[in-house]
Amino acid sequence: MKQILLIGNPNCGKTTLFNRITGLNQKTSNLPGTTVEAYKGKINIQGEDYQIIDLPGIYSLFSNTEYEQVVNTHLLGHSAGKPNLVVFVLDASNLRRNLLLYSQVAELGIPSAGILTMTDTANRRNITTNIPHISKELGIPINGVNPRKDKNITSVLDIIKEAKTPKQISTNPGFKERLELSLSGKKVKGSSEETLRRYADIDSVIKRLNDGNGIRSHFNTAKIDRYVTHPVWGLGIFLLIMLALFQGVFSLADPPMGWIEHGFAFVKDQIPDGGYLGSFIRNGVISGLEGVIVFIPQIFILFFLIGMLEDSGYMVRASFLSDRLMRKLGLNGRSIIPLVGGFACAIPSIMATRSIRNKKERLATMLVVPLMSCSARIPVYVLLISLVIPTGTFWGPLPAQTTLMTAAYFSGIFVAIIFSLIYKFLGRTYEVSEFVLELPTYQAPRFQTVLQSAWLKCRSFIKEAGSIILIISMILWGLSNFGPSEDMNRIEAESIALSTGIDDPREQQEAKERYANALTLEYSYAGQMGKYIEPAIEPLGYDWKTGIALISSFAAREVFVGTMSTLFQTNEENVVGIRAKMQTQINPKTGEPLYGIAYAISLILFYAFALQCVSTMAVLKKETGTWKYSINLFMLYGFIAYVSAYIAYQLLT
Repeated sequence: MKQILLIGNPNCGKTTLFNRITGLNQKTSNLPGTTVEAYKGKINIQGEDYQIIDLPGIYSLFSNTEYEQVVNTHLLGHSAGKPNLVVFVLDASNLRRNLLLYSQVAELGIPSAGILTMTDTANRRNITTNIPHISKELGIPINGVNPRKDKNITSVLDIIKEAKTPKQISTNPGFKERLELSLSGKKVKGSSEETLRRYADIDSVIKRLNDGNGIRSHFNTAKIDRYVTHPVWGLGIFLLIMLALFQGVFSLADPPMGWIEHGFAFVKDQIPDGGYLGSFIRNGVISGLEGVIVFIPQIFILFFLIGMLEDSGYMVRASFLSDRLMRKLGLNGRSIIPLVGGFACAIPSIMATRSIRNKKERLATMLVVPLMSCSARIPVYVLLISLVIPTGTFWGPLPAQTTLMTAAYFSGIFVAIIFSLIYKFLGRTYEVSEFVLELPTYQAPRFQTVLQSAWLKCRSFIKEAGSIILIISMILWGLSNFGPSEDMNRIEAESIALSTGIDDPREQQEAKERYANALTLEYSYAGQMGKYIEPAIEPLGYDWKTGIALISSFAAREVFVGTMSTLFQTNEENVVGIRAKMQTQINPKTGEPLYGIAYAISLILFYAFALQCVSTMAVLKKETGTWKYSINLFMLYGFIAYVSAYIAYQLLT
């Protein structure tokens, strides 16, 4: 089967074109470097099958990043055999920049054809696009296509059969040998000087085509950018947009998450009561599935909103604005989106780091994202803060509850900054991180493309992380429902005795199960684990019940609230019901409330720093390809959490 390589700059419409002619759906974005793999499809032209490969969008063959490596490997035939022809996708609105990559590939002598996109944008900028003239100058057949609107798509197939060896815009002896050398990861000498020579030759071509072609700016885009990219106004606009994004993830995801929870509650109610099988299905399998599916609204909405901003052309401006600050922390401008998204959920935010081209900066971003206080921490913070600080309390002029909640969020940010600097020092390199940004013209987002992209992210999460979460949930169910046989037999007898004084049979059965559940949890293997670790967590101000909640919440932080609800024999999984029970507990050693201000702040700090999320660890493993970072981060942040909680409790007591 003949092989076709689809090559072009980022944002030229290449992947959208690939989707149209193959029927496949892949991610497109205005943020350079988002397409990080070579996607393959099959097309048939006049009865002959072709394999078409959509290569990552790049600006030059000599940047020594993994994206250029992928392109060079295919061009030189080291991946899937020598290509039969190349289809260039050229942006008519910025032809000069596109011709740099074209001039390099043309020197390899591979038969080629060209697709001219963005002609509508070029027209708005008063740029003339004489396609026959361009085709003659480059020596290859060229057709104009608008892949966004499906216009003239069939012409792509027509010109493939007419592919010709391109004219060389610039001649550089030894070019292919230097390209082979770049595949070894070595810096190619003289590449900067060569690029300058190429641009001199390209300018001659542009002048022959049309004076000023490709260099006029679009008035509306330039006018908007005066404010959007302004060092002061731009940051203010960015903060407002991120605030709206952040609030949107919370408010828009809340109803569907509630529907999912109610749906799973309904399913659980249909499972017959009694026996371990019913309990396992309800609380092990179904609850495990719920722990996977309930994240989907947040993941989908976050990626959908980010996708809309990317496709409109705004997110590249946000990266530009934040790059200076992020570089001081060892990151780059693209890190800002995952970090902000981490306040909603670390899972999609870690996945969003795929747009960061530099491996070390991407890894550093992934490692600090879990320190952003995600929405799963909110139920824990609300319970603990309301437990020890009555509503209406003020610390000076500030509401006490709001102040403590804000401090909890900023504690994570503060530690993230420290660790970013540490990772920068440990991973320092003399290689300058590439951060090339094109500020594209603003455009209406492509709803269907963004929708498909968000769904692909959700599907990836369900497939990769969902199985791990489900397995852990079932293991936790077993640890919480089984224990030494002598203890389990005694609990059965005690629960029967405690419920014998109730006349109504149904109420008697419910009371028996309530007593049995509370006692079972205490004497189960999970309960024994809580008592086993009690000496270690007692200096933090925690008892064995908190220990059980800590263990169970490693599946998901918000499980803490549900666990405390079970431990204190209340069916109300809300702040009011659990708080009332917890406030009655007295420390037998001191006679003071067991769960006081020192306990609350200690536990808030523990949850702010500890990596208590199996889902996050699973996604981190998926994105890095190894459990090493997940395990090391779990231990490191766990240590920071323990030390911080210990210091806070000891100081406050």
